[in-house]
Amino acid sequence: MKKKIALKYGLISGGLIVSSWFIDLGFSQTPDFALTEVIGYIIMVAALTAVFIGVKKIRDEKGSLSFREGFVNGIGITLVASVIYVIGWMIYVPNFAPDFADKYAASQIEMVEKSDISDDEKQKQITDITEWTDTYKQPHVMAAITFTEIFPVGLIVSLISALILKRK
Repeated sequence: MKKKIALKYGLISGGLIVSSWFIDLGFSQTPDFALTEVIGYIIMVAALTAVFIGVKKIRDEKGSLSFREGFVNGIGITLVASVIYVIGWMIYVPNFAPDFADKYAASQIEMVEKSDISDDEKQKQITDITEWTDTYKQPHVMAAITFTEIFPVGLIVSLISALILKRK
């Protein structure tokens, strides 16, 4: 694995995602979490194009690239981007969005209350959401959940990049 490329393009990718959190797109006043999640994943995929660019750079420098080499280097870039993403979130939430978990839970509870299910099922789901919120506030849990948001997307981008860019 080319560590220098993994660091460079991983930092670019992770940095783009983290910096996007500071751009006010107007969602802070109307927390539509479904819409912000979609936009967040679009930004994530766009920023993870750095995986493709980094793998292409390796191929262009070498003149050839096996699927395995492309995939391993893509995963390296993805890991760096994922770590930057997690560190950024662990700094961002307590300093800029300390009520994130509570607002997210409130939006989920509102959806449950509007749903067409029995009162017992509603209460069970609301209890689950409340328990999840308490668990999410634990730093190690928040970090693990945050990592699982970005890494699978980067894994897919790495696979696609390695398939497209392989050259004998």
